[in-house]
Amino acid sequence: MELSVRAVLTPKEGLRDGGWLLRVENGALAGISPAASQGPYRDCVAVPGLIQSHLHLCQTVMRGMAENRALLPWLRRRIWPLEASLDEETMAASVILSLRELLSSGCTGLMDMGAVENTGVIVDLLVRSGIRALVGNTLMDRGPEYIARPQGWLREETARIRSACRGRVGYAWAPRFALSCSDRLWAWVESERGDRPLATHCAETGEELRQPEVDAAGGNVRFLAERGALKGRTLLAHCVHLRPGEADILASSSTAVVHCPWANLRLGSGIADVPDLSSREIDVLLGSDGAACGNSLDLADVCRLAAGLAALKPKGLRIAGSFWLSSCTERAARAMGWARVGRLEKGWQADLALIEPREQEWDELERAEDPTRYLLELSWPARNRLTMVGGDVLYRNSSFPTLTDASVDLLHLRAELWKRARILVPGFDGTP
Repeated sequence: MELSVRAVLTPKEGLRDGGWLLRVENGALAGISPAASQGPYRDCVAVPGLIQSHLHLCQTVMRGMAENRALLPWLRRRIWPLEASLDEETMAASVILSLRELLSSGCTGLMDMGAVENTGVIVDLLVRSGIRALVGNTLMDRGPEYIARPQGWLREETARIRSACRGRVGYAWAPRFALSCSDRLWAWVESERGDRPLATHCAETGEELRQPEVDAAGGNVRFLAERGALKGRTLLAHCVHLRPGEADILASSSTAVVHCPWANLRLGSGIADVPDLSSREIDVLLGSDGAACGNSLDLADVCRLAAGLAALKPKGLRIAGSFWLSSCTERAARAMGWARVGRLEKGWQADLALIEPREQEWDELERAEDPTRYLLELSWPARNRLTMVGGDVLYRNSSFPTLTDASVDLLHLRAELWKRARILVPGFDGTP
């Protein structure tokens, strides 16, 4: 396959205009050479596909159902009851809705935290979609009895999910967060993890840090370090409330931080100090988190917000667009353990998107001081023409060749989900 485009965007070299021909063979880029742009993508920029490093695909069907709450009340009063009420049909609808939104916005890879139950539905749809992914079944043996499960049950479910992962979909351990996991659960994960990646939430809110076991450990990072969670490919979502010295622990353990600014703002959690983390050579990645706490899965939009918030921190104005692009391409791929992913270069996987700026935007790009940041601040869903993973086209001009039909009665599914949550959890508050 050949793709003729006007420009190519990379974190290291920025925007290379003037016409380029990309040759794709056996799922990889066989060549990128200067050539006059022509054909349907002649006004497009080829960009590395974006990688979402922290997602909850099961929450997309809950969009708008959980608002105006801080994290812990948001979980206890809305999200946990709703997640526990998902059946296979509603889960499938949520994942398909998510994938349509992700692929149309140029996403080619993701890390999903799964759910306590029905994660098998997520894995199956990810495999069939062709997207590159890591996924885990949510582990929690502490919390409300309607969602938490004993360790024996979690072990069996983990074995089922691990065996279901195949192709471009790999398994990652996904303990939910400190307060939902017993020490016995952390010990089990540590004993069986091996070199597999682990993703969890960390230091998201100040209230979480005031819990006795986290406070006694000296902070959430120290809590996780004491339980052996910080080794190898560990991804910690949020890290908004770090105690003195904890950033040094992250740096020395090569732990990656996943910045989720929309979720942190909407839940009132705060703003992670990305400039400080990056100055310590900690890999900072980006994620939309769940649609229930951000209402969007557009990662370019996350980049735009993250860059703006970083400017409020010391030295934040100095962070260039190349940093943000790398955070959701090459650095993210490295944290996931994906070789030759995240860069448009000969021999690397053909994971890419074709973004078509409008005529005026091309004129503005000519004078843009930071073309990469300019492109990241465009609305990608409105301008993406094609998304490809491993040489396979997963999205082209509003069509999704690998996804099953998403024509479900979403209104009915959401109403039924709400009804089940009210039956399952006495006192489940609010109205749809």
